[in-house]
Amino acid sequence: MIKEGNSSPEIGKSSRIAPYVTNLDRPIFALKGLPEEVVAVLFAYYSRSPGSLRENLARLLEDAHLEGMEAAGGRVASGEVDPSCVPEGARAKARAFHEKWVVGYGHASVAEHAVAHVALEDVSILVSKIIEDSRLASYTEKSTRYVRFETPRFFRPPLIMASREAMRYEKTAMRLFDAYRSLSVPLADRIREAYPPEPGRRMSAYRAACKAKACDILRYVLPASTLTNIGLTANARTLAHLIMRLVSDDLQESRGIGEAIKREAGRILPTLVKYAEPNAYRMESAAALDAFAGERMQEIEPVPADALTLVRWDPDAEDDLVAALLYPYARLPLAQLRGEVRRMDAAAKARVFDEALRRRGRHDNPLRAFENTYYTFDMLVDFGAYRDIQRHRMGTQEAQALGVDHGYELPEEIEAFGLSAPFEEAMEEAADTYYRLKGICPSEAAYIVPLAFRRRLMVTWNLREVIHFIELRSAPQGHRSYRRVAQDVYRAIARVHPFIGKYIRVTLDDVGLERLAAEEKLRARREALGGTPDD
Repeated sequence: MIKEGNSSPEIGKSSRIAPYVTNLDRPIFALKGLPEEVVAVLFAYYSRSPGSLRENLARLLEDAHLEGMEAAGGRVASGEVDPSCVPEGARAKARAFHEKWVVGYGHASVAEHAVAHVALEDVSILVSKIIEDSRLASYTEKSTRYVRFETPRFFRPPLIMASREAMRYEKTAMRLFDAYRSLSVPLADRIREAYPPEPGRRMSAYRAACKAKACDILRYVLPASTLTNIGLTANARTLAHLIMRLVSDDLQESRGIGEAIKREAGRILPTLVKYAEPNAYRMESAAALDAFAGERMQEIEPVPADALTLVRWDPDAEDDLVAALLYPYARLPLAQLRGEVRRMDAAAKARVFDEALRRRGRHDNPLRAFENTYYTFDMLVDFGAYRDIQRHRMGTQEAQALGVDHGYELPEEIEAFGLSAPFEEAMEEAADTYYRLKGICPSEAAYIVPLAFRRRLMVTWNLREVIHFIELRSAPQGHRSYRRVAQDVYRAIARVHPFIGKYIRVTLDDVGLERLAAEEKLRARREALGGTPDD
C-alpha cells in the first residue's frame, strides 16, 4: 500500500501528473496514457488509501524516481499518448500490488479496472462462437452480410490434416466455397429481377440492399471452418476467464488461440492474466457428463419437436411483474404486496403496465423490474441464425454439438430461383464428409458443417432481454432466419401471457429486401450531416 505522508493536497496538482489526467482541480476526471495495470492499481487504492487518486498517482510516480517525465508529458499532452514512457518503477509497483492483492488476497475485482483490446484474425467461425460466449466482453466480427467470402480461406485442423480424410476435407471445403462463388452471380441477378428498384429510391441504397440479401443467402454454404476476424475488448478479469475457457477446450484451435491471447494481452496486463490456466473442473466435468449421456441417451430416438418450444415459464408472471414494478414505491414487504396485487382487478393491473411502458422511446429498454420473470426455450435453428441469437448473452445458453443430424435449411429464394441443385449437392457432400470425419475426430468434424445445418439450443432469458431480442431481431432489416425465431418467441409468450404480449413491439410482416429501408435512412443521415448527395 502507498505510504501516507504529510504531503499537501496540492500534490494532486503537480505538473508531473498533468499528462495523465484530464484536469487537475475538479472532482471528476479521466485517466489517459497510463498502462492498464497502473490504472487498475490506482482505482484499487480507493479501497485502501484515504488519499485522492491524483495524490496517489503523484506518490506512485515520485516513488518510482521518475526520469524523463517532462518529455513523456509533452508527448501525451500533444496527443501522442505513449504509456511506455511511464517509468518501469511505476509499472513494477503496479505488478507488485496485483501480485499481493489479486493473487495473494483474492481481490479479483481489482482486475476489472484494467482493459485490453485484442484483435483476433483468421479465427474459424466455429471457434468464434466459443470466444463470443463470454458475457461481459465486447465483440465486433467480420460480417457475412456485408463482406463477400469468395476466397477459400478456412481452418485446417491438424488432427484432420494428419488423418486419412485430409484430402476429402480439403476437397469438400473447396466445394463449398465453389458453391458460394457459382451461386453468387445468378442469385444476384434473380434478386434484382424479383425486387426491381422502386421509383424515387436511391440506387446505392438499392444496390447495398440487394448485396446484403445475396450475402445473407450465400452464407448458408460457408463451412464452420471459414476464417473470420474479431475485435475483442474486455477487462482483465473477464479476459482471464476467457483464456481459461479457451485453453480448457477440446479443440486444438481454441487452445492455441487462448495461449496467443494470454501471450499478447500479457504484454499489457502481465500480472492480471498470468494465472489463466487450463481448468481441470471444466474439462473433467464435461468429459464425465458426455460419457454419461453416451451411456444412457445414445440409443434413445428423439421425438419430433417444433423448431421452437417454450418449455418453462412462470404462470404468475403478470402478477409478479406488477408487484415488482410497484415494489420500490409501495413500502410494503414483497409477500404482502403480492397479495395486494392478486386482489387488484384487471384494469388496475393494466394501468401499472401502461404507466411502466407507454413512455418508452424507440431506444429505451424496459424498466429493470421486467427482469423478474424468465422464459426457457428449446430451439432448432440453422447455424447461421444461431450465430446471431447467441450474441444475446444476457441469459443462460446451452447448445448441443454442431453436426448434420438435424438436416439443413434450404433458403426459400434458392428454391424459388431454381438454384436448389448445386446448393443441395454441396450440402450432401458436406454431410457425407462430416460422418467420415466423426469416426476419426468427433469434435473436429464440425469444421466441415455448413452454416445451413441446424443446431439445437436451450436458452433462458428474463423478460427484459426477451423484449430486447424480439424488438431487435424481428425488425425488417434483420436476416429472415432469425426474424422468424424472434417472431416465434413473441407468439409463444403472447400465448401464455397475452397481457404482456400486448406491450412488446414486434414486426410480424415479411420483407423482401430486408436492408432497403435501413440503407435509405443511412444515406439520408449522411446527407443531413453534409455528405455527398446520393445517386
